[in-house]
This record gives sequence, C-alpha cells and structure tokens, in this order.
Amino acid sequence: MKKVIALMLGLAAGTASFAQTSASQTTSPLVPQTRITMTTDQKIKLFVSPVSERAQIALQDADGHALYTEYVTLAHGLGQQFDVSSLAVGTYRLTLTTDGQTIVRTFVVQPVPNQTFIVMES
Repeated sequence: MKKVIALMLGLAAGTASFAQTSASQTTSPLVPQTRITMTTDQKIKLFVSPVSERAQIALQDADGHALYTEYVTLAHGLGQQFDVSSLAVGTYRLTLTTDGQTIVRTFVVQPVPNQTFIVMES
C-alpha cells in the first residue's frame, strides 16, 4: 500500500501542463503550446503545438551530460515519448529550445523498494 501511495503521489506531482506566454506572443504567433506528462509505465510524453520553427530536444543528467539530443521541425507539432525506465536513480533535465525560448523540466528517478518511479519537478 505504501508503494502505491508513493507512486500515486509521484504521478500526481509529476504531471505538468503548461503554456509559455510572453509579451512577444501578442505580436508573434510562434510561441508553441507545450505539455509534458508522465505515464505509469515510466515514460515521459512531450507534446508541442505546431509552429513554423525548429527546436532542439535534449535530455541531460544532473552533471549536464547529454543523454539524448535531437533537432526537430515543429511545423506539424510534435508528440514524442521518452522511455526513462532504464535511467539510473538521479536528477535529469528535459529541455526544449526554439529560437525565442527555452523550456526546462527537471525530473527525478527515485528508488522504491523493488521498483523505481519518476517525479517531475517544476
């Protein structure tokens, strides 16, 4: 029961939905709407609305070492899933960088007896 409560709290705290807004948004429609969610099977899903920009997606460990980097076109939006079940216990950063902004979300892979789970930090 303790494991289930810890997992549920981690999932509730880890589901993040956010939209970037700025003063330039009123003059430029190029600010993408972004959402990051966490699944119960240790995957992180990244969704970005369509904009006519390219972006860099990067996953780094706490020391800044790149574990994954990809350049993508956001013309049709983006829906990408990251399987983080094989990551070691520790803190990680998922970063989406476009011409006008950088969105960084930090998550922690924590040990739980007989399993691990992920907590998304803001």
